[in-house]
Amino acid sequence: MWNIFWPLDNQEILPMLDMPHIIPLPQKRPDLDIGVVFTYERDLMPPLLSSLKESGNGLCMRLMLVDNCSEGSVESYQEYFPDTVVLKNTARLHYAANLNLVLRASTAKYILLLNTDMIFDPEEQCLTRMVAFMNSHPDCGIAGCRLYRADGRFAYPARRFQTMPMILARRLGIGKLFKGSLDYYLYREHAISDSFCCDWLSGCFMMIRREAFEDVGCFDEGFIKYFEDVDMCLRMARAGWQVMYYGGTYCYHLEQRASKWFFSADARKHLRSYFRWLWKWGFTPERYATPPAARRIAG
Repeated sequence: MWNIFWPLDNQEILPMLDMPHIIPLPQKRPDLDIGVVFTYERDLMPPLLSSLKESGNGLCMRLMLVDNCSEGSVESYQEYFPDTVVLKNTARLHYAANLNLVLRASTAKYILLLNTDMIFDPEEQCLTRMVAFMNSHPDCGIAGCRLYRADGRFAYPARRFQTMPMILARRLGIGKLFKGSLDYYLYREHAISDSFCCDWLSGCFMMIRREAFEDVGCFDEGFIKYFEDVDMCLRMARAGWQVMYYGGTYCYHLEQRASKWFFSADARKHLRSYFRWLWKWGFTPERYATPPAARRIAG
């Protein structure tokens, strides 16, 4: 399906856990560090990286590739970008911990965190447009774009905070019985081409401002899987940073929701993470979204 060129030359893999501060820097400070965590998704990496490298014209981009104790090696992925840093785990880590490796190792003004099941349309220049959006919105700490599934359906990456009835309705496949609540949860009052502040964004595509990350800190690694993105967005808003959906560009998420089956192992992880979320923020997390002091003023 994909006509991908696989490079053959090798580069040295940096053992991140052993030397967390020794990172070769490019000659020019990158505009954008792109974090990708690779564990076993070999069929997904070539289309992701080949389309990604062509979607940021005018940007100095660097790939931050986490080798999460993968099955095989990541050597063939290192030459898609002129500057690639491999962060090699000696033991397999959970998703939030891997994202934190990228955040701590990055030096760019913006850090893009991506799932491996993403594909970009190079003609759209998604990364260039996203950086321009962030530059024009200095209050924005985290931004996302339009996301489409493989079949062309819109994926609604901007969401309001979940409620237990909404989670159960989606897990049980009875969302149609809660259409009004589902529309509210997915911000369906907005056109998909709108740009607006939201409660949280899907963690499969998150562009983070370095200044904001340094302000609020890393992802909460207590969320073993799921809700680490929701938690980060709430903490951003609590610190006065905007969480923004930008409808001016798009990419594709070939989503394979392992948690969609109610009795699956991933569904149980999702519910455990939700219980941790409730323990941390309660049933009305929106009350924490506006900090006691005035929101940060642009300029």
